[in-house]
Amino acid sequence: GRRAARAGAARTVADLAPAEKAAVLGLAPAAPRDLNKLMALGVLPGAPLTLLQRSPSLVVQVGETVLALDEKIARTILVGPSLEG
Repeated sequence: GRRAARAGAARTVADLAPAEKAAVLGLAPAAPRDLNKLMALGVLPGAPLTLLQRSPSLVVQVGETVLALDEKIARTILVGPSLEG
């Protein structure tokens, strides 16, 4: 229904399932140091992102870069449907 689609609009990396592909939509407000680090690592709007594993830590691939994220940081990365189809 419509409500599910709206709820899905504000998903974060922490909401993804393993192997799920998504696209970075943006970054939620967080500590500037954390945001600058993510952007320097290529976590930018439009970047393709795949969740590789959820535990013991969240591991994502963004473009050609593989990153381990703690849950707090994962919740600052907003994602939407993969642009790769």
